[in-house]
This record gives sequence, C-alpha cells and structure tokens, in this order.
Amino acid sequence: MRKTLITATLVTALIAIHAPAQAHQPVVLLNSDTTAASGPLLVDGTISFAVRAGFTKAGEKKAFRAGFKAGDTVAVQLLILDKKPENKLKNSQIPSVTITSPSGKSTTLKITERTKFFEPYSATNYLYLSRYTAPAEAGTYNFVITGKSKAAVTVAVGDREVQGEVLRGPAPTVAPTPTASATPAGYTMEQVKANNTKAKCWSVINDSVYDLTNWISSHPGGAGAITSMCGTDGTSMYINQHKGQSQPASRLAGYLLGPLAK
Repeated sequence: MRKTLITATLVTALIAIHAPAQAHQPVVLLNSDTTAASGPLLVDGTISFAVRAGFTKAGEKKAFRAGFKAGDTVAVQLLILDKKPENKLKNSQIPSVTITSPSGKSTTLKITERTKFFEPYSATNYLYLSRYTAPAEAGTYNFVITGKSKAAVTVAVGDREVQGEVLRGPAPTVAPTPTASATPAGYTMEQVKANNTKAKCWSVINDSVYDLTNWISSHPGGAGAITSMCGTDGTSMYINQHKGQSQPASRLAGYLLGPLAK
C-alpha cells in the first residue's frame, strides 16, 4: 500500500512539472477595443493571461497590448473551445491574430494544429490552434484579432502563474533597468560570478552570457534547475537537460546578454 502511494505521488509530481499552464488570468475584449491603442494593456506580457475575443461577422477587429522587457520571451497560443460550433469551424472561418513588435515587425499566427487541452482551473476543454515564441524586444507589442465569421477565440499570452496587472489608456513609460556593461570583448566571468542570486542570476552557456533571472519563476522543471546555474558556467547542466530541444533553446535565446570575454 505504501509503495503504491509513493508511486502515485511521484506520477502526480511529474504531471505537475510537465503539464501545460493551468490558470490564465481572463481578459475579455470589449466591442470598443477595435485598435491596440484603445484596447487593454497587459503590463507584464510574461504573466499568464487568457484574452477572449468574440465576433459576430467577418471584418470586425478587436485588439490589445502587452509590455515586455529585453530578455523576456513572447509566448502566445491561439485556442478555441472544444465544443460546437467553435470546434467545427474551418480554419478559414477562425479569426486571425497579428502580433506587431515595438520595432514594427509583424507576425500573423498560422493555424498548424488542433490539439486537445483541458484547462483544469476553469474546467474547460480547448483546442490549441497555433503556438508562437520569440525573444522579446523592449516595449509594447500590439495584438490585433480580425474576425472572419461568427466565432470566438482565446489568445493566451505569457506563462508565469502570478497575478498580473491590466490597464486601459496610454501605456506607462517604463525606465530601463541598468545592467553591467560588457567589455569590448564581451562580459567577463567575474561579472557572471557577481550575479549569483535569485535576484540577479547570470550564467554562461556555450561561451555566451545569459541573464536567467526571469526564467527562475517560470521554468517548467522548477526554480532549482535555474538557480543552480547562477554565477557559473552552466553549459554542462543545460546540455544534459535540454540538448537538441528547440523550445528551451528558443526561450534561452531571449535571455542573451552577449559573448563571454576570452
């Protein structure tokens, strides 16, 4: 009996580590949110939000904004409810989502899947349609959703399960956080060793220096996997855990500071 209980506990723990995000803070777009400037602002786009947009006809637009810092990761998923009529819609009938970065680079999400996903927080069945990740530029990203028929979608932004702030009106001005400067040849190992805490966690991976501070609270494998790399050359630990995996590599790229000085 005790062995069975231990096994069940271990299985539950493994599921908790590898399961998708379970609780997105809901944000409902209004009919007046027709442009990103008039729509809500997710102050920190790395926090989990579920932005819901419903349309009654083709051509309608709803939009919102999300703030990011350099070193963050833009993580976005497009979902629909796994029930009629949404799950019976053709791809051509599903609203499109276009993301525009602070520098003006635009990306329209491509529907590449219909993967079932049960969200236990709201006890809702969804279908993943598209997933997108990229290193963030510093500033405000615009998200514009365009209806193609009578339909509703959810745009999930961020992956940190903490309470987030949503504002309406002009985006606040955020002063950049000062950081240590690199030498002409790159960042030194002394600088890396000096940033060895949860509050400021730098690490060397494959001769490049990364600021992993923001990854600590959102790493799927737990905070300890990241904090053990703070202030050190974490190449071996990273390769042993994530060699050949594209998603961790994409996430890591968003935290790049620069080369390690030789």
